[in-house]
Amino acid sequence: MIISAVDLGHNNPRGLRARMAREHFASNGPPDAQPLPLGYAEREDMKIGGLSTIVALYARSLAAQDYDVMEHPSFFDYACGLMASEFIGGYYRMQKNEGLRNRFPPRVLPGLGPGLCWQPPEEHARTMESWRRCCEREDRVCAAIAARNA
Repeated sequence: MIISAVDLGHNNPRGLRARMAREHFASNGPPDAQPLPLGYAEREDMKIGGLSTIVALYARSLAAQDYDVMEHPSFFDYACGLMASEFIGGYYRMQKNEGLRNRFPPRVLPGLGPGLCWQPPEEHARTMESWRRCCEREDRVCAAIAARNA
């Protein structure tokens, strides 16, 4: 998943798709959020809050779908979905930011799940089933520990 300088070489299909996604984002993404980060380090450097964090999360989600800009939701749709996501976790402050809420009105994005990565319907259904089972196991473990400590 990590895009490195080697991955971005001219003969690497994934690197080519990543560069094409960056070009697509340059034409279709917000002008104040350029360029699309392609590698792990670039994405992590952008996670400083606000719009740049949304761009970093979008880039990670797009990378997880092999930079398929035709199937993956647009940046705007993704950002609106992020603002409504129950899986926001440590990025919850963004959902409280009025400027971001006005720019990206919160609305549910089907397919956006844990990890804030969008997935096509079938893949998302499998992910959510696995996530539910994991949560159930965690609940059982917590209940057993609480009962033992009672």
